[in-house]
Parts: sequence; C-alpha cells; structure tokens
Amino acid sequence: MNKYSQLYGSLALALLIGGCSAIGPDYTKPTTQVPENFRSNDTNNSGQQAVDKEWWKSFGDAHLSETIEQALLNNQDLQTAGASVDSLLGKFDQAKSYLYPQINGNGSLNRKGVDNASTGGAQLREGVTSTYAASLSLVSYEIDLFGKVRRANEAARALLLSSEYARQTLRLSIASSVAASYITLASLEGQIALAQENFQASASIEEQSALKYRYGSINESIYLQAQSAAQSAKATLSQLQAVKIAEEGRFNLLLGRNPQTVKTTSLESIHLPAVPAALPSTLLAHRPDIAVAEQNLISANAQIGIARAAYYPSIKLTGMLGIQSLELSNFIANPAKIWELTPSVSIPIFSAGLIEGGIKIAEAEQHKTLLQYQKAIVTAFNDTDTAIGQNSKAQEQLNFQIASQKAIQKAFEQAKLRYKVGTIAYSDLLLVQQQWLQVSQSTQIAKQNALIATINLYKALGGGWDSSDNALPKLSLLPSGR
Repeated sequence: MNKYSQLYGSLALALLIGGCSAIGPDYTKPTTQVPENFRSNDTNNSGQQAVDKEWWKSFGDAHLSETIEQALLNNQDLQTAGASVDSLLGKFDQAKSYLYPQINGNGSLNRKGVDNASTGGAQLREGVTSTYAASLSLVSYEIDLFGKVRRANEAARALLLSSEYARQTLRLSIASSVAASYITLASLEGQIALAQENFQASASIEEQSALKYRYGSINESIYLQAQSAAQSAKATLSQLQAVKIAEEGRFNLLLGRNPQTVKTTSLESIHLPAVPAALPSTLLAHRPDIAVAEQNLISANAQIGIARAAYYPSIKLTGMLGIQSLELSNFIANPAKIWELTPSVSIPIFSAGLIEGGIKIAEAEQHKTLLQYQKAIVTAFNDTDTAIGQNSKAQEQLNFQIASQKAIQKAFEQAKLRYKVGTIAYSDLLLVQQQWLQVSQSTQIAKQNALIATINLYKALGGGWDSSDNALPKLSLLPSGR
C-alpha cells in the first residue's frame, strides 16, 4: 500500500466510523392519553367531510378572501417569522456541513533573491529562486465516532422545523384575526346604520312630544324622557363609530398598511359555512403549535446526546496533499509530491463536574420540554372542545334571534297598517319600530358571533383539513433551500 492509498484509506475510515450509531437516547414519540371524540360532537355521524385549507373561502365573500391573502403577503410579523426560518435554515446547512470533510485548494508562488553570496553566504544560491506549490488541504475534521456531530445536526433540524411550524401557527393566527376583524367591521357597519335609524326614530318621537307638551297634551316629565331617549340614541351612534375607528386601526395593522377607511360587504351577504357534525380527535394533528412543541422536544432530546458525548474522546484529522517545483516547466511535467496526515485525539481526564452538570441541564431541559409538549396537547383538546361547543351554541342563538326578528317584523307591518287606518297613535307605531330596530341589531350581533365562532373553530382545528391527508405538510430540507 503506497502513501496515497494510506491517506485515502484514512479518509474513508473516518467517514465509515462516522456512520456508527450516535450516543444518547433516540427520540420516541411520547404516548399521551387523548379523547377519541369531543363533548359537543354528533358521534352518530360517521361521514367526515373535507375542508379546504384556505378555509376563509367557505364564507363565500371574495373581498374577505382577497383581504386575508393580502395580509398573508404583507403582514410584517409574518415576514419576520419567515426571515427567522431562513436564518435557521442557514444554521442547519452549517450543522450538516460538519458531517463531511472540508477540503480547501491552495496555490502559491515564492520568489527569493540572494546577492553577494560569495562574501558572506557561500552556502546560498546566487540570484533569484522561484518555488511553485499547489495543494489540497483537509481542514480539521472531527471523526463523528460517538455521534456528537449527528446529534447536533438532529437538534438543528428540529429547531428549523419548529421555527417553520411556528411560522405556520402565526400564519393561521393572522388569517383568523383578519377574518374576525373583517366580520366585526361588517357587523359595526350594519349596527351603525341601525343606530342612525334608531336616532331618527327617537328624534321624531322627541319632536312629537315637544309639540304635545306645548299644547298641554302631556306633562313635562314625558317630554324630558323623550328628549333623554333621543340623546341616548345619539350617544350610542357616536360610541359605535368610535369602536369602528379603533377596529379599522387593528385591521390595517394586520394588513401591514397605513391608516385608511375600511370597506366591507354587508354582514347579510357573508355565508355561514356548515361545519361537519363528526370531528374525530385525530384532526388535531393539523395544529402546527403541537408540531412546534414536538420539534422542540426532539431538539432537547438530541442535546442529551451532545452533552454525554463530552465524556468520550474527540478525534480530529487534518491533512494535506500537494505538489511543488522550483521550475515552472517541471511544476506540471514532473513536480515533487508532498503529503501530510495529522490525526489528534482529545480525551477528558478531569472536568470537576463540568460534564456531569451539562448532562443534568440537558436532561432537565428535555423533561421541561416534554411537559410543555404534553400541555400543548391538553391545551389543544380544550381549545377545540370549547370552540366546537361555542360554535354550536352561537348558531343556536342566531336561529333564535332570527325567529325573534321575524316575529317583530310581522308586528311592525301590522302596526303600520293599524296606524294607516287610524286605530293606534303614531307614538305606538314608533315604539314598535324601535323594538324592531333593537331586535335587528341583536340579530346582527348574533350572526357576527356565529361567524367568529366558526373562525375560532377553524383555527382550533389547525386551519382546515383534507380527508385524504391527516398530517402537516412535509418540508424539504435540502441544503440552501426548503
């Protein structure tokens, strides 16, 4: 075996040894006790429907869909989260690079001149001497005999996935917040219109009462009550307008844009989507926050292996393979061949508890992360169970409110006919009209609550699902790109 074969064989052996199993515990998914169904589910319905992952389209409002998609492009918090993922992607690429030898190419030209060699340096060569050299050098490469580098790579990969799933969590939160804010603004527009009608009705009653008080038909107390009611209606209108201004500010911030007036479609034209009655608990696999907690656990588990590897020897390898010549013509045709191989070993002898402390820290962090993972699952089930129940009750309330509105609408129509034939006073008509306006406003709020409850349910379920795919999207983790 010649010297070059020895060098190449050493490199191959280093790579082969690096493929051995890694020290420390391998990750296994923790077992957790989870319910099979949610409390408010109709378990008799076995047909699971698929919901588009772009769940906002199910509301049937093109303007709402366009607004959410604009927010997902322009929201600064989401862009910041994307930059954090890109940064961790670079760190993951760096961690993977340590699994392989780093080889650098080097070239040099050295020129040395000697004068008066006969007077004081007879041993030197008179004139100018050139030395040409080229080499490949092996940067200090740690042979991953005990898996320390692979555990570090495993931890870096888990942190990258955690960051990506955190970005998906933020994306879901922003989409839900934009949808809820849009619904609230649409509801406020309708409530403001009703408040304006209510104020006009109250002002009309006040005007009638003033006329009757002037002619002595009513006493001053009744007139003052009518005056107070008109001012109260005006205050309610002003309050709703102030609430709308504040909500517009929140909405514009979510879209990453400067303050401006927000236009929405009417609340009546926004479709209330039907949610499947049977929702199995496995749907929570779509929640990216649970994926974040699990990836953090994987990273913490890998850190234990990294800490334990400090007990074992660290074997590093450096080397060089090159050619050298004093003449440029010989540099290509017949150069001198040079090589160097320098293995080194570092073995911990006495650390005064430093390594033991590092292992204890890693194990404690892993246990803490495990508890956080378990809490994330419990939180997800409680959030989803609450969202299912609230969605069901909000739709019930909306149905009751619609029935109430139909009844008062019929009463109002009858009152207008009775006033037309002169069987009731105008004030009685206005009173029924005011009741109709109040019920109409309550109906709008009930629909707003039902729509937002549906949004919260989509969010709790991870933002929609596909019956053919019950897992989070797989990420491509090739170096320098997703």
